[in-house]
Amino acid sequence: MPPIPPTGRIDVHSHMLPGIDDGCADLEESLVSIEMLKQAGYVGTICTPHLWPDMFPDNTPANIQRWADELVEQLNERGIGYALWPGGELRLFNGVIEWMKTHGVPTLAGSKYVLTDFWEDTWPKYVDQAMDWLMAEGYQPILAHPERIGIAKLETLTKHLDALTARGVLLQGNFRCMTGEDGYLQDQRVRQFLTEGRYWLMALDMHRPDALPSRFDGMQMVAQEYGQPLLDRMTIEQPRRVLGHIQ
Repeated sequence: MPPIPPTGRIDVHSHMLPGIDDGCADLEESLVSIEMLKQAGYVGTICTPHLWPDMFPDNTPANIQRWADELVEQLNERGIGYALWPGGELRLFNGVIEWMKTHGVPTLAGSKYVLTDFWEDTWPKYVDQAMDWLMAEGYQPILAHPERIGIAKLETLTKHLDALTARGVLLQGNFRCMTGEDGYLQDQRVRQFLTEGRYWLMALDMHRPDALPSRFDGMQMVAQEYGQPLLDRMTIEQPRRVLGHIQ
């Protein structure tokens, strides 16, 4: 694992690895994205490709480690100073526990933290089952962008989120939702969840370089509306807790 830079922002949710999901299409896009991230104050990224066998069957923890190592080699050859770690965004589905038993648990940078998501418009039983299994096995699950879950009634969504967080699951919000580009409901919900203090982390969830400016805009909106200390906590301090640098 690369050393953890002592200062600067670290993105914990990123589709940086080239050509393996709906993120960066090739190495050039990855390199352009890294340059843009550096200009925005980022010093490192946890690469979290989609782990979803129905759509990306080759994406396993072992392959992601290899692909991350290959991208690190490309950076080293070019003399680009930027830290990268392997991870994954685990799509929760019926059978995901057996998948993890077979392929391994996709932790963030070899830590105990596991980034998860799901997109259904109802709350499936397998979400709670997967979260409980992960915690029973000693992992710390994080649910990505709950503001984007398709459950129409906010009351229903927050009831389930309350139950999850009461059991110890952490929540990660997306900066782009602040801009309204992901939809009106997502714009409203991300602000409500920020106001209520639900998020442990905020992340860019970057895919390709042309979509990064709007994510940076959302980051600045968080600083303006909720304060620089909160932004710094969720992009500087908490990522270092994920990486084990802060207990």
